[in-house]
Amino acid sequence: MKSSFQVAALLFVSICALHSQAGPEVAGRRPARVGVALSGGGALGLAHIGVIRYFEEHHIPIDDIAGTSMGGLVGGLYAVGMDSQQMTRLAEHADWDALLNPNPRFIDQPVVDKQQWNRTFGNLTLRFGKGLSLPAGLNSGESLALLLSRNTLAYSEVTDFDKLPTPFRCVATDLISKNEVVLGHGSLALAMRATMSIPAIFTPVRMDGMVLVDGGIVDTIPVAVVRGMGAQKVIAVAFRSPTPKPEQLKSLPDILLQVTSVASEQNERRSLASADLIIWVDTNRFSLTDYREWRAIIQLGYEAAQKKAAELKQFEVSAEAWKRYIQFRDARMRTAHDRGPVVAVTGPNPAFEQKAQAEIHRKLGDQAVPQHKLEGVLTGMVAATAVPGASYGWQEGPGKREGYKVNFAQRPGDQVLVRPSFQFELSPGEPSRTILRISTATVFENTYKDRLLTTINIGYDSGIQTEYYRPFGGSAFFVAPALFVGRYHVNSYQGPVRSSDTRDRFGGSLYGGIGTWRFAQLRVGMQAGYDSYSSSQSVDGIKAVSGGFAAPEVRWIFDSQDSGELPTRGTLAEGAIGYTFRNISYPYLQHRFSTFLPAGHLLSLFARAQDDTSFGRKLDHFEQFTGGGEGQLSAFRYQEFHANTMLTAGAGAIIHRPIAWRPSVYPGLVVSYEIGRFDLGSQGWQTHQSTSAGIFFPTPIGAAGLTLSFDEAGKARLRLMIGHL
Repeated sequence: MKSSFQVAALLFVSICALHSQAGPEVAGRRPARVGVALSGGGALGLAHIGVIRYFEEHHIPIDDIAGTSMGGLVGGLYAVGMDSQQMTRLAEHADWDALLNPNPRFIDQPVVDKQQWNRTFGNLTLRFGKGLSLPAGLNSGESLALLLSRNTLAYSEVTDFDKLPTPFRCVATDLISKNEVVLGHGSLALAMRATMSIPAIFTPVRMDGMVLVDGGIVDTIPVAVVRGMGAQKVIAVAFRSPTPKPEQLKSLPDILLQVTSVASEQNERRSLASADLIIWVDTNRFSLTDYREWRAIIQLGYEAAQKKAAELKQFEVSAEAWKRYIQFRDARMRTAHDRGPVVAVTGPNPAFEQKAQAEIHRKLGDQAVPQHKLEGVLTGMVAATAVPGASYGWQEGPGKREGYKVNFAQRPGDQVLVRPSFQFELSPGEPSRTILRISTATVFENTYKDRLLTTINIGYDSGIQTEYYRPFGGSAFFVAPALFVGRYHVNSYQGPVRSSDTRDRFGGSLYGGIGTWRFAQLRVGMQAGYDSYSSSQSVDGIKAVSGGFAAPEVRWIFDSQDSGELPTRGTLAEGAIGYTFRNISYPYLQHRFSTFLPAGHLLSLFARAQDDTSFGRKLDHFEQFTGGGEGQLSAFRYQEFHANTMLTAGAGAIIHRPIAWRPSVYPGLVVSYEIGRFDLGSQGWQTHQSTSAGIFFPTPIGAAGLTLSFDEAGKARLRLMIGHL
């Protein structure tokens, strides 16, 4: 039997334990230990920030917080010490396009994917596994993983979520056991990433033998979870969604969306039944993807809390008690290091880790770097290696070197990236040209940056080219053998009469060089093959003769532009210099340049130039450089000029998104001026000019547009096109 001293001591310890769990409040000052359960809901979850702002303004402490999906993100950010103002700034400055876009950004793609022969015009990328199997999710969540890493960096070594400034839980669903998983230990960033893994949208998170997806499948509003954390009063934040009318459920997507919402609403009702107070946010005006409406959605959350002011009054505390609450949170807060070296790298396998470490060391060295510089390197490496993503934390502690620890996600087998684009041009007096381009990049499971690149053009100029790109470990050097076969049209004009010839080419190439990065590459090698001409035309005494050729050359590319269709910023410089050995041999230089400079929120100025020359040598009909058409004097017909040397230049402006044509469809307005100088052989040198204005609509497979151009004589040309600017 216990002594009275033992009983008293046990009682004292129990009281102290209860007091420590209750936060900074002295017994009797608080009506209850208060917990908040935040609902999932995509963009609607931003309303939670408004609710928290109301709580802050009215001194309502949150002792425990838990959330699902977007509620898990907001709850986790609050748990690490962020207040409503900081979260509002995060919503304002977040790149929602990058966070939600399932496709790698053009600017992040490796430079080898941006060569002229395989560059695509749209931003659509389809991911497939071995045997063209569908991926586990459309979006790998790379941008989301970096956002979570950035905002939880200070808590990388905190593995017990009760030790955060505010105790926190988030909910996920395990596809293996089919059970709800309450995450309260381990990596905070990984837990938040798991609760937001919307099925079929984001790839699942693999953790401790589980395959985790969005917790909204089993528990949209985790009221019971908050109660289990010790909260005596639980406030739930939920969203009111419009009830669909029978006539709205017509298509398969409509039906599937409603089916998924049925299970979610059923578990939501069960959870809300046990809440002590429900704050209903009327979000009928917004959808799950309206992230750009962050300001209005946050305000809706604040107004919803205002409507519950009378019931929330019971949870308010005095100014002094609120001060102690803030001091309690502040005492648990940690400050993230603003820079540091990379001290550890983990990845899918030891070989990958070794090469990734070598590349990071080559790019960053052992120096301390800020987070944004580290993220820039990781983003490029993820795009080049096709792993699902990378995250980072902070390593510290006895016997550990202090700095960033980087983790690359497991690549789920072979990956095939398919990028389709479409090119079409229609203008009076010239051939209409339709080309479907399908570019693929196959990345094999046990390789690092190796990829098999293939581009198939179907239509006016048909052909196929494939290149095996083989970097040497984590170094900047590579080798790239290739094969190609295709047909190319050459048009000639005699007044209004047009004739068309073809050149069939097959052969191969071998290059080696430096540049396994996103922006720059230099390669040296040779092309060789056979040309078959459809006719034997003579130009200035030079007869076109079918036969073999060999062309040693140096090629270069620098591409920092943010799009392959309608750039807003960045520079492209791409070209080659070499010597062709054939029936009539000649040296050559080909170079293309364009640069885009933002001049405001919606305006970009641009300049472009192109230089093609044989250094004074006369060329046959099929080898001459051609000009005319979009981007090469738009007021003239396609390939209207055949020259031994061709110099063109232009400048203009693009107004991006001046108006909303209809929701989510924004046109771009373009004005430009071009001038060209041509060496036409026996006809001598000629100079021509073109002034154009047009409207373009970005599409997933290329910009669609209509331009009106005038030459130096005032003759007009209307051009309908899909492709690139």
